[in-house]
Amino acid sequence: MTPFVNIYERFSTKIQDYMLDELFRESTDTYEDYIFSFLKSSIAKFTHCRKNLFDRDENRKCFNITLSELEEEILAEMMKVEWMDKEVNNVLEMRLALNNSDFKRYAESNNLKAKMDLRDNIQERVNNLIVQYSYSSYEWK
Repeated sequence: MTPFVNIYERFSTKIQDYMLDELFRESTDTYEDYIFSFLKSSIAKFTHCRKNLFDRDENRKCFNITLSELEEEILAEMMKVEWMDKEVNNVLEMRLALNNSDFKRYAESNNLKAKMDLRDNIQERVNNLIVQYSYSSYEWK
């Protein structure tokens, strides 16, 4: 059995988000409910996992199986991709609210490309971890 909190802890050490920090300080249950959406998306996208990630108890907040360290790490990194998608979308929504000249002056516009590049780098790291995971079960002769 692997508690979701194992993955949440890995995820939270990889990001810096003041809104999530505040949410955690207010209520760990609310925080976990919020980031569970990142975990659910990650589970759905980890299609090459050798274990059944759908074998879980959402009320007890755990998988009914024991995940390896690498499987936990992959899920945490995938959660980071989901979180970065949200960050990029927040900047894109701001662009819609501001006219073009205001957006160009606004500091977030300068961060959009950096955030998109970072998201792509994180996704590449996830892909590399999944390749490593896939090869780890292969018996080399």
